[in-house]
Amino acid sequence: MLGIAILIPAFFAWLISYLINRAGSEIISRFGTGFYLFISSIGVIVHELSHLLLALFFGHHIENFHLLQVPKNGQVGFVTHSSNPKNLWQAFGNLLIGFAPMIGNSLAIYYLTLWLQPEIFSFRVTFNWSLLVWFLISFSLALGIGLSHEDFQNSLQGLWPALLILLILAFLFEIINKISINQLLSFSEKETTLFGLALIIALIELIIAKIISTI
Repeated sequence: MLGIAILIPAFFAWLISYLINRAGSEIISRFGTGFYLFISSIGVIVHELSHLLLALFFGHHIENFHLLQVPKNGQVGFVTHSSNPKNLWQAFGNLLIGFAPMIGNSLAIYYLTLWLQPEIFSFRVTFNWSLLVWFLISFSLALGIGLSHEDFQNSLQGLWPALLILLILAFLFEIINKISINQLLSFSEKETTLFGLALIIALIELIIAKIISTI
Protein backbone atom coordinates (compact mmCIF):
# COMPACT_ATOMS: atom_id res chain seq x y z
CA MET A 1 0.00 0.00 0.00
CA LEU A 2 2.89 2.34 0.80
CA GLY A 3 4.42 1.77 -2.62
CA ILE A 4 1.13 2.07 -4.50
CA ALA A 5 -0.14 5.14 -2.65
CA ILE A 6 3.09 7.12 -2.18
CA LEU A 7 6.34 5.69 -3.58
CA ILE A 8 5.22 4.99 -7.17
CA PRO A 9 3.39 8.34 -7.58
CA ALA A 10 6.31 10.23 -5.99
CA PHE A 11 8.86 8.67 -8.35
CA PHE A 12 6.83 9.33 -11.49
CA ALA A 13 5.90 12.83 -10.30
CA TRP A 14 9.58 13.71 -9.87
CA LEU A 15 10.60 12.23 -13.24
CA ILE A 16 7.71 13.77 -15.19
CA SER A 17 8.25 17.17 -13.50
CA TYR A 18 11.96 17.05 -14.35
CA LEU A 19 11.23 16.44 -18.05
CA ILE A 20 8.47 19.04 -18.24
CA ASN A 21 10.53 21.68 -16.43
CA ARG A 22 13.46 20.97 -18.77
CA ALA A 23 11.12 21.51 -21.71
CA GLY A 24 10.00 24.82 -20.22
CA SER A 25 13.61 25.90 -19.69
CA GLU A 26 14.43 25.11 -23.34
CA ILE A 27 11.55 27.29 -24.54
CA ILE A 28 12.39 30.16 -22.18
CA SER A 29 16.08 30.14 -23.12
CA ARG A 30 15.20 30.39 -26.81
CA PHE A 31 12.14 32.67 -26.85
CA GLY A 32 11.97 34.30 -23.39
CA THR A 33 9.49 34.20 -20.52
CA GLY A 34 6.85 36.22 -22.37
CA PHE A 35 6.50 33.62 -25.11
CA TYR A 36 6.57 30.80 -22.54
CA LEU A 37 3.80 32.47 -20.55
CA PHE A 38 1.73 32.82 -23.72
CA ILE A 39 1.95 29.18 -24.82
CA SER A 40 1.69 27.73 -21.29
CA SER A 41 -1.11 30.00 -20.03
CA ILE A 42 -3.89 27.39 -20.21
CA GLY A 43 -1.70 24.81 -18.50
CA VAL A 44 -0.66 27.25 -15.76
CA ILE A 45 -4.29 28.20 -15.05
CA VAL A 46 -5.34 24.54 -14.77
CA HIS A 47 -2.24 23.85 -12.65
CA GLU A 48 -3.06 26.54 -10.11
CA LEU A 49 -6.80 25.82 -10.26
CA SER A 50 -6.03 22.19 -9.33
CA HIS A 51 -4.14 23.39 -6.24
CA LEU A 52 -6.96 25.77 -5.36
CA LEU A 53 -9.83 23.30 -5.69
CA LEU A 54 -8.12 20.57 -3.66
CA ALA A 55 -7.11 23.10 -0.98
CA LEU A 56 -10.78 24.08 -0.67
CA PHE A 57 -11.83 20.42 -0.66
CA PHE A 58 -9.56 19.70 2.31
CA GLY A 59 -10.82 22.76 4.18
CA HIS A 60 -7.69 24.89 3.90
CA HIS A 61 -7.83 28.67 4.31
CA ILE A 62 -7.01 30.38 1.00
CA GLU A 63 -4.84 33.40 1.76
CA ASN A 64 -4.09 34.54 -1.78
CA PHE A 65 -3.86 33.20 -5.31
CA HIS A 66 -3.13 34.16 -8.89
CA LEU A 67 -4.05 31.64 -11.57
CA LEU A 68 -1.81 33.52 -14.03
CA GLN A 69 0.51 36.47 -13.62
CA VAL A 70 3.49 38.22 -15.12
CA PRO A 71 6.46 36.16 -13.86
CA LYS A 72 7.61 37.20 -10.37
CA ASN A 73 10.58 35.41 -8.84
CA GLY A 74 10.09 32.70 -11.45
CA GLN A 75 6.41 32.22 -10.55
CA VAL A 76 3.75 32.52 -13.24
CA GLY A 77 0.98 31.62 -10.80
CA PHE A 78 0.54 30.61 -7.16
CA VAL A 79 -1.91 29.55 -4.45
CA THR A 80 -1.13 30.43 -0.84
CA HIS A 81 -3.09 28.43 1.72
CA SER A 82 -2.85 27.43 5.36
CA SER A 83 -4.23 24.62 7.48
CA ASN A 84 -4.55 23.43 11.05
CA PRO A 85 -1.66 20.98 11.66
CA LYS A 86 -3.71 19.29 14.39
CA ASN A 87 -6.45 18.48 11.89
CA LEU A 88 -5.50 15.10 10.36
CA TRP A 89 -7.72 15.63 7.31
CA GLN A 90 -6.23 19.04 6.52
CA ALA A 91 -2.67 17.86 7.22
CA PHE A 92 -3.14 14.85 4.94
CA GLY A 93 -4.55 17.20 2.30
CA ASN A 94 -1.15 18.83 1.84
CA LEU A 95 0.12 15.66 0.18
CA LEU A 96 -2.58 15.65 -2.50
CA ILE A 97 -2.74 19.44 -2.88
CA GLY A 98 0.94 19.47 -3.84
CA PHE A 99 0.39 16.74 -6.45
CA ALA A 100 -2.93 18.16 -7.69
CA PRO A 101 -1.67 19.46 -11.09
CA MET A 102 -0.57 15.95 -12.04
CA ILE A 103 -4.21 14.95 -11.70
CA GLY A 104 -5.88 18.13 -12.96
CA ASN A 105 -3.79 18.73 -16.07
CA SER A 106 -3.73 15.03 -17.02
CA LEU A 107 -7.53 14.82 -16.75
CA ALA A 108 -7.85 17.99 -18.81
CA ILE A 109 -5.72 16.45 -21.58
CA TYR A 110 -7.71 13.21 -21.38
CA TYR A 111 -11.13 14.86 -21.72
CA LEU A 112 -9.88 17.31 -24.35
CA THR A 113 -8.71 14.31 -26.38
CA LEU A 114 -12.07 12.58 -25.92
CA TRP A 115 -13.77 15.73 -27.22
CA LEU A 116 -11.53 16.73 -30.12
CA GLN A 117 -9.48 13.68 -31.11
CA PRO A 118 -10.97 10.49 -29.58
CA GLU A 119 -9.47 8.35 -32.37
CA ILE A 120 -6.03 9.00 -30.88
CA PHE A 121 -6.87 6.40 -28.24
CA SER A 122 -7.10 3.92 -31.12
CA PHE A 123 -3.76 5.16 -32.51
CA ARG A 124 -5.43 6.92 -35.43
CA VAL A 125 -5.18 10.61 -36.38
CA THR A 126 -7.48 12.73 -38.50
CA PHE A 127 -5.70 15.76 -39.95
CA ASN A 128 -8.15 18.64 -39.61
CA TRP A 129 -8.56 21.92 -37.72
CA SER A 130 -9.47 20.13 -34.47
CA LEU A 131 -6.12 18.31 -34.51
CA LEU A 132 -4.27 21.64 -34.49
CA VAL A 133 -6.48 23.00 -31.68
CA TRP A 134 -6.01 19.77 -29.73
CA PHE A 135 -2.24 19.90 -30.15
CA LEU A 136 -1.87 23.55 -29.09
CA ILE A 137 -4.08 23.20 -26.00
CA SER A 138 -2.60 19.83 -25.03
CA PHE A 139 0.91 21.27 -25.37
CA SER A 140 -0.03 24.09 -23.01
CA LEU A 141 -1.70 21.71 -20.55
CA ALA A 142 1.31 19.42 -20.61
CA LEU A 143 3.61 22.32 -19.69
CA GLY A 144 1.45 22.75 -16.58
CA ILE A 145 1.76 19.14 -15.41
CA GLY A 146 5.22 19.64 -13.91
CA LEU A 147 5.48 20.28 -10.18
CA SER A 148 7.66 23.02 -8.72
CA HIS A 149 10.04 22.71 -5.77
CA GLU A 150 7.40 24.43 -3.64
CA ASP A 151 4.80 21.85 -4.70
CA PHE A 152 7.01 18.99 -3.54
CA GLN A 153 7.80 20.82 -0.28
CA ASN A 154 4.10 21.30 0.39
CA SER A 155 3.40 17.62 -0.29
CA LEU A 156 6.02 16.58 2.26
CA GLN A 157 3.95 18.29 4.96
CA GLY A 158 1.25 15.68 4.39
CA LEU A 159 3.59 12.68 4.32
CA TRP A 160 3.34 11.63 7.97
CA PRO A 161 -0.46 11.98 8.18
CA ALA A 162 -0.68 9.94 4.96
CA LEU A 163 1.51 7.20 6.45
CA LEU A 164 -0.67 7.14 9.56
CA ILE A 165 -3.84 6.83 7.48
CA LEU A 166 -2.24 4.05 5.40
CA LEU A 167 -1.30 2.12 8.53
CA ILE A 168 -4.86 2.42 9.85
CA LEU A 169 -6.32 1.30 6.51
CA ALA A 170 -3.86 -1.59 6.23
CA PHE A 171 -4.83 -2.72 9.74
CA LEU A 172 -8.55 -2.53 8.94
CA PHE A 173 -8.16 -4.31 5.61
CA GLU A 174 -6.16 -7.05 7.32
CA ILE A 175 -8.92 -7.55 9.87
CA ILE A 176 -11.81 -7.73 7.40
CA ASN A 177 -9.79 -9.32 4.57
CA LYS A 178 -11.19 -6.69 2.23
CA ILE A 179 -8.20 -6.32 -0.09
CA SER A 180 -6.03 -9.14 -1.42
CA ILE A 181 -2.47 -8.98 -2.74
CA ASN A 182 -3.79 -9.67 -6.26
CA GLN A 183 -6.13 -6.69 -6.04
CA LEU A 184 -3.28 -4.44 -4.91
CA LEU A 185 -1.08 -5.69 -7.75
CA SER A 186 -3.89 -5.09 -10.26
CA PHE A 187 -4.36 -1.53 -9.01
CA SER A 188 -0.58 -1.01 -9.11
CA GLU A 189 -0.48 -2.09 -12.77
CA LYS A 190 -3.25 0.38 -13.69
CA GLU A 191 -1.53 3.16 -11.73
CA THR A 192 1.79 2.49 -13.43
CA THR A 193 0.10 2.48 -16.84
CA LEU A 194 -1.48 5.90 -16.21
CA PHE A 195 1.81 7.38 -15.03
CA GLY A 196 3.54 5.74 -17.98
CA LEU A 197 1.22 7.59 -20.36
CA ALA A 198 1.97 10.86 -18.55
CA LEU A 199 5.68 10.07 -18.85
CA ILE A 200 5.31 9.57 -22.61
CA ILE A 201 3.57 12.97 -22.84
CA ALA A 202 6.45 14.55 -20.91
CA LEU A 203 9.04 12.98 -23.21
CA ILE A 204 7.17 14.16 -26.31
CA GLU A 205 6.92 17.63 -24.77
CA LEU A 206 10.68 17.74 -24.17
CA ILE A 207 11.46 16.55 -27.70
CA ILE A 208 9.14 19.18 -29.21
CA ALA A 209 10.70 21.87 -27.00
CA LYS A 210 14.16 20.79 -28.15
CA ILE A 211 13.06 21.05 -31.78
CA ILE A 212 11.41 24.45 -31.21
CA SER A 213 14.52 25.78 -29.46
CA THR A 214 16.62 25.07 -32.58
CA ILE A 215 14.35 27.12 -34.85
